[in-house]
Amino acid sequence: MKLCLDRDCLVDAVSVVAPAVPRRPPSPVLAGIRLRAEPDMVSVAGFDYEISSHTRIVGAEVNESGQVLVSGRLLTEVAKALPARPVEMSHNGDGLEIVCGQSRFALPLMAIDEYPELPSTPPTAGAVDQTGFCDAVAQVAVAAGRDDTLPMLTGINLEFHPGFLRLVSTDRFRIAIRELEWQPADPINNEPGASMLVPARALAETSKALAGPRIEIAAGPSRTILGLTTGAQHHTLRTLDMPYAPYHSYLEDNRTSTARLDSAALVEAIKRVSLLSSRGTQVRLTFTAATTRLSAGSDTEGKAEETIACEFDGEPLTVAFNPRYLLEGLAAIHAESVEIALNGPTRAARLRTAHHRPDEQLRDGLSYVLMPVRLPGDGSYAGSLRETAARPQ
Repeated sequence: MKLCLDRDCLVDAVSVVAPAVPRRPPSPVLAGIRLRAEPDMVSVAGFDYEISSHTRIVGAEVNESGQVLVSGRLLTEVAKALPARPVEMSHNGDGLEIVCGQSRFALPLMAIDEYPELPSTPPTAGAVDQTGFCDAVAQVAVAAGRDDTLPMLTGINLEFHPGFLRLVSTDRFRIAIRELEWQPADPINNEPGASMLVPARALAETSKALAGPRIEIAAGPSRTILGLTTGAQHHTLRTLDMPYAPYHSYLEDNRTSTARLDSAALVEAIKRVSLLSSRGTQVRLTFTAATTRLSAGSDTEGKAEETIACEFDGEPLTVAFNPRYLLEGLAAIHAESVEIALNGPTRAARLRTAHHRPDEQLRDGLSYVLMPVRLPGDGSYAGSLRETAARPQ
């Protein structure tokens, strides 16, 4: 193998496949990045059995075809350190030689014949706007569970509907729901309401590398692999083969009161008041007609209070939330004003952009449902989302 390519193109390609290279690979060869040079194409690939990523490098000059497998960590670090000059790469039999200006590197080779074949991309199911999809994944991923003993809760449920995609995640104490428009490849053959449960961490990392105006979403009949393609990039993610947690009751709006607040003022107040929250378990919000009072702490451990302006419809109410969950929800919504729909101190609250009407659909923003913490404040939840879903509203 012998080729010459642009340094920035190499860096971009390696960055695309790096998330698919595991830090602790189950097999040593999976720590490698595969470089393949053909007369009309140079490709870069990474694979860890759960995620595969490969991309093409445009404009490379291939003098000799071939393929090599080199350490993904070394190649990534070397590529980023190279000067802004053309890069020459050649396979000299013992290693991969990289020459760029006055810089010269020799990387040891890994056993290319032991590297597994990448999964085939399933048939295309439809296309979606790249910016909207990547934003939706980032917003929803914050509510996914991190406990690997409950794998069902570590995923993002991707639902296919005739006119929209719905992304859902939950860790039992909060749930994030986002819908966005898409164009199904074949509306007749796409099963309405079909879904795929995709590991949230893998989908979030992969979406950061996606570039281009449109993303083609691929899903076969078995829905065991999700494919994402944009431009020269091709990614596959193995799905979780298990049913998703019931959540549809939280699509209903059962509010008895509504508060509208400035997001920045609320975030800053939560950060200050939560300094006196014992182990960060709860911040209490007391809503009245024109103000919201935030408080935390106790007589023995110290107290903090702050009052901010708000618009409130309903009877005065005090409700407590985990401050970290509340801050993560506000950050994911990223709106100037936030609306909090409440249904008493022990029922789930819904956070959304403040301009939404109760009857509006979710496609313009995130709906973040959060379970309150029990009052007066022993740090326990009033119940998980799953437990309260069956309660009469």
